[in-house]
Amino acid sequence: MRTRRLAMLVLVLLSVGPCPAAADNTLSLAQYIALLEQTRASAAGDSAAVSSLAQNLPRQWRLEAGGQTFTVESAGLAQSLRDYAKQRTPANLAAITSQIDLMLADARAMQAARSSTAAEHAKLTEILSRREFQKVSEESWWDRLKRAVQRWFFQLLERILFSRAFPMVSRIIVWVLVAAAVLVAVYWVIRNYRQTNVYTSFTAPPDAVSGKPWRDWKAEAEAAAREGRWREAVHLSYWAAISFLEGQGLWRPDRARTPREYLRLLPKADLHREPLQQLTRSFEKVWYGNDPASAETFAGTTALLEELGCR
Repeated sequence: MRTRRLAMLVLVLLSVGPCPAAADNTLSLAQYIALLEQTRASAAGDSAAVSSLAQNLPRQWRLEAGGQTFTVESAGLAQSLRDYAKQRTPANLAAITSQIDLMLADARAMQAARSSTAAEHAKLTEILSRREFQKVSEESWWDRLKRAVQRWFFQLLERILFSRAFPMVSRIIVWVLVAAAVLVAVYWVIRNYRQTNVYTSFTAPPDAVSGKPWRDWKAEAEAAAREGRWREAVHLSYWAAISFLEGQGLWRPDRARTPREYLRLLPKADLHREPLQQLTRSFEKVWYGNDPASAETFAGTTALLEELGCR
């Protein structure tokens, strides 16, 4: 009976997988895991069957996971099977099972990583479907046209200013015109920022961040998001997190602290540290590093806030 089971396993390995596989003998993670489990269960057969199993192992398995293809070499496992067929000792059998257990652990870890990514994607999708993101739209054709015209204009200015064909007087005139254009642009940008309320518009902060409840900070962040002011929404979300944690008594209030100082107040083992670290990094990139903020950026900060407990 045991010999018949091992013979069937050899036929399975020759067809590369316990389940129907693709035409190029590529296995899914589930097929690969099932094959390893079956090999482990049947590795204690008689010497002839184990030797035949070793000879008929493919040189490598091709796996497909997450749209990518991987290869797993089987030379080490085949050698262990041959050793066990020659000398049926507990040590040689343990060498086979330990190799298969390690391969199974790697495959299951990859399977778990895929499930974790899918859960995070579903969470972001759920957040982006909320009311504050309903008015978000992609860049319009008019915006793309303006950007193309600006690029062409600056390229033209560069050719004019650094061309040897223009005499000194012409260059002076051009530089004066450029300076005037820059002043006009600066004036327009400042006026536009004031009119669209790009800068943070909340009232003078209290003596402590927690002096304003975290729900008020979060409500202001959501209001900014509904108006498309993503940079300010990220800023306010960060202070909602600080107000929430400060209200939990994790540190004494002090308005003079920097974001990194707040982070250092949390022990490494604290469950709040990881989400606060990610939130701090996102806030610093947007607020101090001038990275562009978007609906996806705010969705990420919202997810981190909820992970901290701000629900």
